[in-house]
Amino acid sequence: MAKDSGLLSIYDIIFFGNQDPDHHAIESPGLLPLTYRELREQVLSVVKTLNTNGLHRNDRIGVLAPAGPETAVLIVSVMAGFTCIPLNPQNNIGEFETIFSQLQIQAIVVPHDCETAARVVAGVRNIPVIEWVPFNIKAGKFGLKPAASQEAEEAEFATESDISHILLTSGTTSRQKIVPISQRQSCLLRQRRTKPLKITKNDRCLHIVPFYHGMGIGLPLLDILFAGGTIICTKNFISSDFFPLLETERPTLYIAGPAHHQGILRELKKVPPGALKNNSLRLILSSSALLPDTVYHGLETLLGVPVVEQYASSETGIISLNFPPRRGSVGIPVIEHLQILNDNGTCAGPYEPGEIVVRGETVFSGYENAPDENKAAFIDGWFRTGDMGYLDDKGYLFITGRRKELINKGGQKISTEEIDNILKSHPLVRDAMTFGIAEAVLGEDIAAMVVPVNMQITETDLRMFLLDRLIPSKVPRRIYFVDEIPRNPAGKPLRYKGTERYS
Repeated sequence: MAKDSGLLSIYDIIFFGNQDPDHHAIESPGLLPLTYRELREQVLSVVKTLNTNGLHRNDRIGVLAPAGPETAVLIVSVMAGFTCIPLNPQNNIGEFETIFSQLQIQAIVVPHDCETAARVVAGVRNIPVIEWVPFNIKAGKFGLKPAASQEAEEAEFATESDISHILLTSGTTSRQKIVPISQRQSCLLRQRRTKPLKITKNDRCLHIVPFYHGMGIGLPLLDILFAGGTIICTKNFISSDFFPLLETERPTLYIAGPAHHQGILRELKKVPPGALKNNSLRLILSSSALLPDTVYHGLETLLGVPVVEQYASSETGIISLNFPPRRGSVGIPVIEHLQILNDNGTCAGPYEPGEIVVRGETVFSGYENAPDENKAAFIDGWFRTGDMGYLDDKGYLFITGRRKELINKGGQKISTEEIDNILKSHPLVRDAMTFGIAEAVLGEDIAAMVVPVNMQITETDLRMFLLDRLIPSKVPRRIYFVDEIPRNPAGKPLRYKGTERYS
């Protein structure tokens, strides 16, 4: 059965797509696979059960989102009938208090044996708590408590104008903003990425990124379901799991941020020579930030497949895709409209830098309850991404830094990403983050946090390394050695934390 209006809701994708009912939709190591026919049955059961618990279209349901096949199916099910808010299970009471207050959550769904701060906050606020109980036989098969009554009426599904899910932009600032995504927007995004990447029912995507972030909901979940492929859901993934999963689960693609890729590369270098030949991958995707050259070339060399970088945001979905790849670029725009605005507010020409602004059907309509932020976020109907960059003469987009992350050192605008990439190219540097610190005369100066491979490297060594590759004014005033770079769930460095810690 097909719909004349096209696939414009999550319900449409699951129930009216071209998926083979007997094809595997969800797999997970140690469990039997879930077919598309069984996925539809599970989605229908979840929506009916939540309906009988008094929940209906556009009601906001928080889903505690640990890694695993049940979470994948639960998120899709809630999106099909309601507004889904994926929640980080590691949040504390204060963070859940803020989220529940801001988003007006009307119910939460949590694992039955999970002692989480979300339960505590829900109890205080008299918010219903619904538990999911895994059957531990088939991937993504579970029951809900309280269960549906026998008198359950036909399920009520969301329509294309309803909100499918809400994302909280953790971004690179300390203040989170609320981004509502409509059912229609969510479905249009699926078509925009699956076609150029030629994702089909034969693809098997290894899901290793958090479900409570836009990256985890997008390509490795909804895009694969849209194409009728198979999602391989992992639990408690760590980088050393990658090679065993590659051998046993035979994925054809995966997506991750730079930090994940770097960890995977580090583990793959330990694999015996030749063991990676003839692997099952056809594509690796990277998002959130530009992948360092050493990681990019390392993955391509060891795995023998292209690494494709994408440029996307919570507010816009995918903006550009670097396929066919041009190194250093985030690719050719796939969004309907993109411009580079120079300092005068006019459209820049090829190679002329400026701020990246976009417009199109997949761009959100504005942050919720934030009139001042919306006023600053849009200019003449164009969304201001906050990223600086340029287009070359072939239409490829290059990003040079964040508008708000440029360090203004006595009037000189310095890109933090440029310094990051050079620091991370040092063989004894595992990770790095550049940030601004207050300076009495210049206003701002440069500092950096570095995760060393070992402590044989010194601050002086790194200064000399940078001086060979940068003008002296771009070399950080201070370099701090740390165990870990603070990052958001998508892997973006939280530069404000460096500024707070060391200013």
